[in-house]
Amino acid sequence: MRALPAVHTLAGLLLWGLAHLAVAEPGGLVVSTVDAASGRPLAGVRVEATDRDGRSQAAVTDAGGEARFDALEEGFYRVAAEAEGRRRTEEPVFRVLGRRVATLELQLPAVEVAAATALEEVRVVARARQADSLNGVSSAFRNRDELRNAVGAGPDVMRALDGLPGLASDGAFAGFTVRGRGPRNNLIFVDDFPLDKVVHFDQTIGEEDDIAGGGRFSIFAPNSVAGAEFSPGGWGAAYGGRAGSLLRLELAEGGLPPVTSLRLDIAGAEFTYDGPSGIDDDTSVFFTARRFDFGNVFELIGEEDIGTPKVTDIILKTTTQLTDRDELQFLVIHAPEDYTRDLGNVAEDEDFDDTSLIRAEQDLSLFGVTWRRLLGDSGEWTNRLYLRTSDKESTQGEAFPDLPPTGDDPGVFPAREDIFSIFEKEEEIGWRSDFTTFNRFGEFSTGLRVVHQDADFETQLDGPWVRYVYESDDPRPPGQQFIVWQPEFIESSFAESGTNLSAYVEQVFEVGAFEFRPGLRVDRDDFSEETYTAPRFSVGYNATPDLRFSLTSGLFYESPRFLTRAADPVNFDLANEEIAHVSLGFDYAINDSWNVLVEAYYQELDDLVVDQSRATGVALNAGEGSNRGVDLVLQRAFGNGWSADFTYSWNDASQDDNDGRGSYTPDFSREHFATLGARWEVTDRLQLAARWKWGSGRPGDRFIIHRDVLPPEFGLTRASKEITETNATTLGDYQSLNVRVDYRRPFAGMDVVLFLDVINVYGADRGAPLEFNPISGEQIDEDASPFPQFGLILERAW
Repeated sequence: MRALPAVHTLAGLLLWGLAHLAVAEPGGLVVSTVDAASGRPLAGVRVEATDRDGRSQAAVTDAGGEARFDALEEGFYRVAAEAEGRRRTEEPVFRVLGRRVATLELQLPAVEVAAATALEEVRVVARARQADSLNGVSSAFRNRDELRNAVGAGPDVMRALDGLPGLASDGAFAGFTVRGRGPRNNLIFVDDFPLDKVVHFDQTIGEEDDIAGGGRFSIFAPNSVAGAEFSPGGWGAAYGGRAGSLLRLELAEGGLPPVTSLRLDIAGAEFTYDGPSGIDDDTSVFFTARRFDFGNVFELIGEEDIGTPKVTDIILKTTTQLTDRDELQFLVIHAPEDYTRDLGNVAEDEDFDDTSLIRAEQDLSLFGVTWRRLLGDSGEWTNRLYLRTSDKESTQGEAFPDLPPTGDDPGVFPAREDIFSIFEKEEEIGWRSDFTTFNRFGEFSTGLRVVHQDADFETQLDGPWVRYVYESDDPRPPGQQFIVWQPEFIESSFAESGTNLSAYVEQVFEVGAFEFRPGLRVDRDDFSEETYTAPRFSVGYNATPDLRFSLTSGLFYESPRFLTRAADPVNFDLANEEIAHVSLGFDYAINDSWNVLVEAYYQELDDLVVDQSRATGVALNAGEGSNRGVDLVLQRAFGNGWSADFTYSWNDASQDDNDGRGSYTPDFSREHFATLGARWEVTDRLQLAARWKWGSGRPGDRFIIHRDVLPPEFGLTRASKEITETNATTLGDYQSLNVRVDYRRPFAGMDVVLFLDVINVYGADRGAPLEFNPISGEQIDEDASPFPQFGLILERAW
C-alpha cells in the first residue's frame, strides 16, 4: 500500500512520454461468416466495418465465407454482417492493430419470416458469437477482448468473469461461486477437455479460508482464452459431473501474421507467440509461457507473512487444416506450482495469527488431441483423446513463537515440522466423441465418453496433534475443550482405478417460434458402482424479435472428490449427489443498446456429502436441501465509446445434514449480491474501466471461546473455539471497488501497453468467516488492503 504513490507517478510519466511517439501503421481484417447452426461458410454476405468516426468500408464474402479489409487505420471498429434470410449479426467493438491482420468469425443465424412480415423489420439481436440459447437466457459468452480488458482480471482469466449472472467472487480468490454453490461445484472444460484444476493454490491444508476458497490464481491469462461460455444452470445433456455452473474456455489459436509479446509486471514475466508454425502452411501455433513469484507482490502490499507462492504455466496449441473438412488440434498444458510458508513468514506477523508451516507442490499436465470432421451438408463429428496427470504433495507443521528459542539462533522459533501430510496423485485417460447434424425437426446431437482414472491418495499424521477449533458434538473426553487428531482416525490410503462411461442424446424440435430440446444422459460411475440417468429438457420461445423466454429443467449428478473418498475407508463407496433443477426466464431488448434479462430458478438437492466430525475424515451421503433465487442483468452494449452492466442476484438456500441439528444456510450462500461495471474507451489508445461489487454477509457460526484449555504439562497457553451452531448467524457485508487503466502506443516497430489494475481500491473487508488465533484467543480481523497489478506489455508483429 505504501508503494502505490510511486506506482501512480511511474505510470503517469510513462503515459506522458509515450504520448508523442509515432502514429501506428495500418492493419488488416479478415472476417469469416458461417451459419450459426452448422458452422458452414456463407458466401455473398455483406460485411461492413465502421470506425469510431462513422467511416465505413464494405466487402462481400467469397466462396469460402471470407471478406477482407486492407489498410485499416488502427483503432476500434463495429463489424456487421447481413444476408438475405439471415439475422443481422455484429460485433460492437473489435480492435484492429497496426501491422497485423486480425481475424473475426461472425455466426449468422437463419431467420424464418412469415410472408406478411418484411425481412427488414427483424431487429438486430445477434452478436458475433453467442452462448447456447437453449441453456437458458442466463447463459453468456465473453470474447477475447472482453476478457483481457476486464477490470480486476490482471493476468487471471477467472477474475475476468465478474458480472455474469448468478456469479459471485470476492477478489481474494480466483475461484468463484454461483447461485450459492461452492467453487468446487463448478464444471470446467478447456477446449472441451475436462480440467477441474484450473486454479493454482487450491489448498488441501492450511487455514480454513484457503481450503474452502477454491484457489488463488488461474493457470490461464485472459489473452490466452479466445472465448468463455458460461451457464449458471440448466445446460444440455452433453455435460455432467458437477452441477454448480458450466464454464467452457476456448483457448486462442495462432493468427495470420506472427506476433510475439512480452508481459512484465511485479510478479514476473510472460512470453507469447501467436502465428504460423513456420513448418507447415496450414498449421498455426499459439504458445505462451510465464513464471510468477508472488512474494514480490506480497512484499509490496506489506503481506510478507502469507508466504512465497510460485507458478509456471506453459501452453502450446497447434491447429492444422488437413482438408476443407478436416481439422486437427494438439494441446499441451503444463502448470507446476510451489508454495512455501516458513518460520521467516511466521515472524513477519506481529500477532502470530497464523503459526502454520506449509510446503505444497503440484505438477499438473494435460495432453490432448482433437480431430474435427464435417460430414454431409450439416453434420460434424468431433473426437478428443486426452491424458491428464496431477501429482500434489502438501505438508503442514506448526511453529511455537511464544516458546523460548532453542539452539544457537535466538531468532528461530521452536517448531514441529511435517505433522500432517496429504499426497494426491491422479491420472486420467479419456476419449470424448460428439456428433451433431440437422434433420427435419432441428439439431440432433449424441455423444460418448470413456474415462479411465487412476487415483492414489494418502493421508499421514506424525503423532497426535491438538486442534483448537471444534464442534460441540465432536468426540473428546468429558471436560476437554479441544480435540486431538489421532493417526488411527486420520491416516488413510486410497489407491483405486476405474473406468467411467457416459452417453447422451438430444434432439431440438423447432415449432414456429418455439424450440424444444429433450435430452437424456446416462453415466456409469465405476467408483460409486452405480448408474445414473439424467433427463434434461429445455424450451425457448421467441415471443417477438425483442423478447425471448426460456425454461430449463433436468437432473444433474455430482461425483464426490477423490480427496473426500480418500479421507476414510468408509468414504470409498460414496454415491453421487443429486440435483433436480428448473429455471424460467426472459431476455428483453429495450432498444438497440440496452437489454434486460431475469431468470428465476429452483433446485432440490439430495444425497449431499457431509462431514461427520472434525476429528475424523468420515463423510456420509446424508445431506439434503433446497436452493432458489433470481438473477437480473441490465446491460448496455458497447457504443459511442462505452458500455455498462448491472447485475443482481437473490439467493435463498437451506441444507439439512440429518444429524439432529436441523437445517442451516450453506457456506457460500449470500442472500444478495450486486455488481455495477463500466468500460470507457477514451481514445483508441486509452481505456478506463471500473467495477463495484457488494454482497450481503455469508453465514457464520455461533461459538464459545475457552481460555487456558491445555493442561500444565503442555507448557503452552492456548485458547479454543467451540462451534455451537453451524452457519446460524450472518457475517458482515462485502464490498469492493476495482479499477483498471490500459494505454497502448506504437514505439520502435512494436506496440507498448501499460496497464494498472487495482483490486479493492479502498481496502474494504471481504465479509468472509474469520480465522481463530489460539495464542491470543481472538478472532482474526485481518485488515484488507488494495491489491495492485501493474506492468508493461511489449508486442511486435513480424
